[in-house]
Amino acid sequence: MNTVHRRTEIINILIIRRHTTANELAQEFGVSIRTIQYDIQVLTPVYPIYTKQGENGGIFIREDYKPYANSLTPMEVVALHELYDWTEGIHKKVLFQVLRKYGPDKLQL
Repeated sequence: MNTVHRRTEIINILIIRRHTTANELAQEFGVSIRTIQYDIQVLTPVYPIYTKQGENGGIFIREDYKPYANSLTPMEVVALHELYDWTEGIHKKVLFQVLRKYGPDKLQL
């Protein structure tokens, strides 16, 4: 597993579990605790992640972080893709941006 994939998985784990430890992640990914600490250091400026020391400590993601709240449903993607095929000019550009921003990753238009 490469670094980018591991970091993406760390975010997914935090979204689901809301809390974990560096030790748990290190064991899960087969890397050192220091590698996980570095991953968290890199992810923190981009995601609402924080750490807490001591008992009941670990790595947390803010409770109000809901990354999928603004995602398009599959039906919405299909409808917007159909509109995209029929439009031209600025409308096509805006629909492309909406689909890229809220649709599935690597959407091919």
